Amino acid sequence: MYWLLVAFVLSVFMVVTTPDQSDDYDHSSDEQDYDHPNLHDMNTAGGSQTKKKTREQNKDHAEYHPSQGQRFVIKFSNDQIAHDSVAKKLNKKCAMVASDFKLLPMDVPWIEQDQKNIDETMAMIQREFDYSGSTFGYRRVNERLNKLWRSAYNALLDKYNNKDLTVEEVMKTLPDYIIKEQFLKKLIERRSPRRLVCIN
Repeated sequence: MYWLLVAFVLSVFMVVTTPDQSDDYDHSSDEQDYDHPNLHDMNTAGGSQTKKKTREQNKDHAEYHPSQGQRFVIKFSNDQIAHDSVAKKLNKKCAMVASDFKLLPMDVPWIEQDQKNIDETMAMIQREFDYSGSTFGYRRVNERLNKLWRSAYNALLDKYNNKDLTVEEVMKTLPDYIIKEQFLKKLIERRSPRRLVCIN
């Protein structure tokens, strides 16, 4: 009887003191089942975005810039630039060049621009475009450049000429890339009550 009592007490003690297996549960299977983000995909995501952007840039370059050693040939109709895909490329190139107000100051009328700067600008265009198909080729490209140059500085005036602000206040809102002295002259000209219409 004594030994039966001892055995019973020991069995109860073992049940009470045995660690709960749930605390020592091997969570490795949970880790395997858990849907972890793919670290490889995460690490290459940025690279994929960069590659995509590079492909888009290369596509843009191929579309708007000729192959090395080649030039886009501008077609003419009745001595006017024909409206085709090359003309669109020419517009993009001219717009880019025309917005360089260090080379072509916005406050200097077109007919008074430094001829060296005009020549440099035309040379930049001619490196990518062949306008020799017409005796009016140079003139037509020059006219288009002039038009886009005026559009470029007028776009800046339209954007920053807040009529609710004084000239001085407007000048304080200009971003750093705008040449302040040039812009100020054009702004005063536009706001002048006695403004004269002039063709630059």
